[in-house]
Amino acid sequence: MRHILVFAKTPYAKTPYDQWLAGSGIVPVIVTAREYAQGYSHLPHVHAFDAYDTNQLVEKTALRLAREFAVEAVFARAEADVVRAAQLRELLGLPGQHTASALAFRDKVVMKDHLAGGPVDVPAYRRLDSAYTALDFVAEHGYPVVIKPVSESGSLGAAIIRDEAELDAYLASPWRGTSEIEVFVPGQMYHVDGLVAGGEVVFVHPFRYLNDCLSFRNNDWVANLPLTREDPLYDRLVKAARAVLAELPTPPQTAFHAEFWITPDDRLVFCEIASRTGGGMISAMVRHAFGIDLDKEWLYAECGLPSTLGTSEYRPAGALCIPPRNGVLEQLPTATAEQPGCVREVMLTGSVGQEFHGGVKSGLFLAGYVVDGDSEEDVAANLEHVAGWFSDNSRWRPAESCGGTA
Repeated sequence: MRHILVFAKTPYAKTPYDQWLAGSGIVPVIVTAREYAQGYSHLPHVHAFDAYDTNQLVEKTALRLAREFAVEAVFARAEADVVRAAQLRELLGLPGQHTASALAFRDKVVMKDHLAGGPVDVPAYRRLDSAYTALDFVAEHGYPVVIKPVSESGSLGAAIIRDEAELDAYLASPWRGTSEIEVFVPGQMYHVDGLVAGGEVVFVHPFRYLNDCLSFRNNDWVANLPLTREDPLYDRLVKAARAVLAELPTPPQTAFHAEFWITPDDRLVFCEIASRTGGGMISAMVRHAFGIDLDKEWLYAECGLPSTLGTSEYRPAGALCIPPRNGVLEQLPTATAEQPGCVREVMLTGSVGQEFHGGVKSGLFLAGYVVDGDSEEDVAANLEHVAGWFSDNSRWRPAESCGGTA
């Protein structure tokens, strides 16, 4: 029996590793977060941890298991696991992404150091290690600027600083550790998602955001919609993503999620790239639109299994993520009969009676939907319709009125 180690920071319904590997002779050894453990409990080797992202017993246990089962590969699809998985592969001499590559895809400054002066426009940036650096950068480049952690995902911790008062407020808040400061880039944000297998880009497609990555801060929804091949931005975005992958130490097998701006004066500017599948409902949308399960195909590539990529017919589809509001959730629109007919997949991450404190990051949501339609314009309208339907059919109450937390 062959084994692989899987850092599984996802619910089983999203990543049924045993089902994907059925018939391959490969058994997954699962290391997961406590909240996802129940879903994997039918598997023979499951180890769950509290405080998963920062608990270093995860690394200790992973190393022990990797040696005990003589694993052939290590698979990790979550941002929190990119570096720890790379370090483990390197320590054990296993194939796949190693530490230098992982840092180039996770640390935004290392990433831009690789890309600066290359074929894709990169905004002015600097590693922010003290208040002096921020003051010096603003003196050189002016406002607005963006300050964000070097290694978070989903726009977590990002702050747009528009003037000296906002900078003062930022500097007065508790120090957040090493961050990056860069000039603010105006414009529409797009993302390009794809898969590298055998050192080749075997799937790539650009998408646009409806609303934007920071919509969650206003407890507003964000959606993703594929561009048509006829869209004038299609080729530009694909070319930019390929150029970025060529400049970085891209591993031979990886999914990727890259983000770019198109500015009001039509410049294409790099934002960031991750060596993983996109968050939210992006993977589910790709599966419905293109017939490709990026996570499964990536797993197969890491395990040396033959690809099941086909030439499925494209079907217009979009992804919708709705963050929670502030308060206690009293009602969810769960009745299937009421659901708009354009909905193809639903993922709910909360339950009635639970207390929430608004949106946390762009990839986390209360309700996720994959929506289809006859055309991209039809899908865009349906995404707005489903967001409105969800709002009309869910109910909240203020947390303080319930006499405690749920």
